[in-house]
Amino acid sequence: MTLWGPLLTLLRVIPEETVNEIRERVDLVSLVGEYVKLKKRGGNHIGLCPFHNEKSPSFNVHAERGFFHCFGCKASGDAFAFLMRIDGIAFPDAVRILAERAGVELPVTDAREDAEQHRRKERRESLVALMEAATGFYARQLEQHPLAGIAREELASREISAETASAFQLGYAPHGWDALTRFLAERGFSPEEGEAVGLLAPRRGGDGHYDRFRHRLLFPIVDLHGRVVAFSGRRLAAPPGEDEDREPGAKYVNSPEGPLYHKGDVLYGLHRARVAMRREGRALVCEGNFDLVALHQAGFTTAVAPMGTAFTEAQARLLKRFTQRVDLLFDGDAAGDKAVAAAHPLLAGVGLAAHVITLPRGADPDTFLREHGAEELRRRLETAPPIVQHLIDRAAASAAGDPHAQAEAIASLGPVLAVLGSPLEARLHIERIARKFGVRDVNAVRAQLRRGLQGAKSPGRSPAPEQPPAAEVARPQRPFRAPILERQLMGALLDAPELVTGPDALRLTELLTSDELQSIFQSIARMMEQRGQIDFAALRADFADRSVAPWLEQRLAVPEYDAAGAEQALRDGVPLLARRWVESRLSRLGAQILEAKRAGDEDLARQLMQDRVALYRQSRAPVEGVRDSRAKGGND
Repeated sequence: MTLWGPLLTLLRVIPEETVNEIRERVDLVSLVGEYVKLKKRGGNHIGLCPFHNEKSPSFNVHAERGFFHCFGCKASGDAFAFLMRIDGIAFPDAVRILAERAGVELPVTDAREDAEQHRRKERRESLVALMEAATGFYARQLEQHPLAGIAREELASREISAETASAFQLGYAPHGWDALTRFLAERGFSPEEGEAVGLLAPRRGGDGHYDRFRHRLLFPIVDLHGRVVAFSGRRLAAPPGEDEDREPGAKYVNSPEGPLYHKGDVLYGLHRARVAMRREGRALVCEGNFDLVALHQAGFTTAVAPMGTAFTEAQARLLKRFTQRVDLLFDGDAAGDKAVAAAHPLLAGVGLAAHVITLPRGADPDTFLREHGAEELRRRLETAPPIVQHLIDRAAASAAGDPHAQAEAIASLGPVLAVLGSPLEARLHIERIARKFGVRDVNAVRAQLRRGLQGAKSPGRSPAPEQPPAAEVARPQRPFRAPILERQLMGALLDAPELVTGPDALRLTELLTSDELQSIFQSIARMMEQRGQIDFAALRADFADRSVAPWLEQRLAVPEYDAAGAEQALRDGVPLLARRWVESRLSRLGAQILEAKRAGDEDLARQLMQDRVALYRQSRAPVEGVRDSRAKGGND
């Protein structure tokens, strides 16, 4: 359940004067100042615009009017508009956040619901306060604890400065079992609260709690609003006199999920990176904590990282709120290659353009920066190929010289192209695949890509979907069947949908015998009329449960025509389809005439004969009268 329902209900009952009160109470300079470094100039405050990349400040904030304006990108508005744009949130969320900031009470819609929300809010605020206290505790331990020198040595070996460590609030979890447990108790926090946020764990005997993080370098994980919601602890060398293997543990220990933290919805570093991401129009996605910190220190301030999990669709959607392009900077090993391939459909699914920065085998961003420097990484960033090109090149390199391996590699690229939203882009990639693999027959490449797409969907290649309950099982669908020519002509329209209103395409509505293809035609025509383009994701979704879905998905994944080719296919194919329709109609009329004569109905036989003669005469001329003859003859 989302918050949209309650929030929209809330907004319907908020008086305009309450919204105005929130706007007047919010200090816009202070709000903007949390994202942009402002300097006072006369009655205004100016700074570099957070919404586009610029070298000279053109972003102005007028405190008295409560209004901002950028003379570069023309962005402007009040506090609500700024927060909505900078954090990618909707107006209801902006109202709620700024109301809390300004201390304005919003109207109560339901007393019991309000009381429950108030209770949850107090609980959350208490947990956030606990996390802030723990963050401060760990940061002090990094400076003061006798064994923290081991953590500082780890930072020094990676050339992480004290200023960077402070900016990212890095800390040290003391050696021992209950240092944080005792600290939280002294500050009035209960062990149950510490357990709820994953900092404490109950002892097996049931008598008390102990610290989850012990003798580890800690990275606080901050949410989009700047609140610490979790920690990631990096294993350190054992203290002097202790066996390294006594308690090795995993290299990283991360906070478990809880009321503040859901790892698939959080990106490490996003709170710091989001303004730079908006300004530069791109995000840099890496894998590790040290990679992230090192990248920011080197000036790559758009860097973010998933937390202890593979990149997720929720994280892709989160990035989409701030940018249109993602640069993937994963480790130079097999795991990094796999992570790139797994990220592709997620990024393509939300409409994010992706590029891939390649590192030497065995390198990661942290070590690469220390060995080669920021300028070399920046050069690789600026020359990074698009993700599909990268995957094609990798597949070709992995199968060089082995025909069987090359065929399998081409097939593996079928699912890669299937998620693309542009048939033209897919067609260009098909041509690249043919060149990279040295295959002259592009149609053979298309066929192999389709085999790969079919194989990826087969039960032998991927887990079968769960079966719905018996009551929900629909009657079996008849398999999709349509004449090859009809499928070819509909494919031409999918590749060049702007032709759907042309005279050749319009004749298809009279000639298509497949109901499924008729439905696709109507969907294309409707989208072109309403939007001026096809929404391929929506088209796939509309036919996802239809028998035509496999053909449609494969056809969208592997286009065959450019605009000129599609136009020629329609020009040649529609008359041929019309001629076949006439021949079929003549044959049916002949059978109906014989049936009428057997039944002794000479009047019907005579009328059918006249229809057949008229249709035959039309068939000897350009097929322009099919519509009229079909209307006259009716449907058989």
